[in-house]
Amino acid sequence: MLLFRRTQKQTICRITPQQCRTFSMLCILLCSPFAHSALFLGVSPGDSCLETYEMEIDRGAEADFPLHTMLEHELLAFYRDTPERSEVTGYQCGEDRISLVYYGVWFNNEEHQKVFFKTHQAAIEAEFGDPSFNAFNLGWMARLVLWLDGKEDIEETLPLVQWQQKSGDKLMLQYSSLQIDGKAYGVTMSWER
Repeated sequence: MLLFRRTQKQTICRITPQQCRTFSMLCILLCSPFAHSALFLGVSPGDSCLETYEMEIDRGAEADFPLHTMLEHELLAFYRDTPERSEVTGYQCGEDRISLVYYGVWFNNEEHQKVFFKTHQAAIEAEFGDPSFNAFNLGWMARLVLWLDGKEDIEETLPLVQWQQKSGDKLMLQYSSLQIDGKAYGVTMSWER
């Protein structure tokens, strides 16, 4: 389909309504000051609780409780299940502002789990820099101390990467040993302000 038709004096843009909506969504996601938070479904601490509730419902997630109950308890909780993955999201809310974003994803196999983890770790590092703690990449001194304490299997007991920002924000990415809907390979992420 021809998107632009040029006349002698002007260019007329011809796009379908679907293309217009798609373009608008791309602009919103890419031009937003919180574009980096797409890792957390486009939600970051400080965002509106009501807008986040609407976003979750629009993407097909099911609320765990009625909206008024969740707002009363200052906690939004959602669940979304597909054959490939199960997702659990939670948001701590106060005065219509989010202070904690939690996102967990469970897969049917370890390969998808590892790809998800590594992809999101790289994306978080690109935005927030090197982690302040990485159980998978400890220095020799930290390994020696853990070995002396009898905790040499830290990657298995605490499979965690953490970023502590000067602003006070704390981000965590870790493997989960929980099983959700028969899916045993999970990754959880959180962002707290």
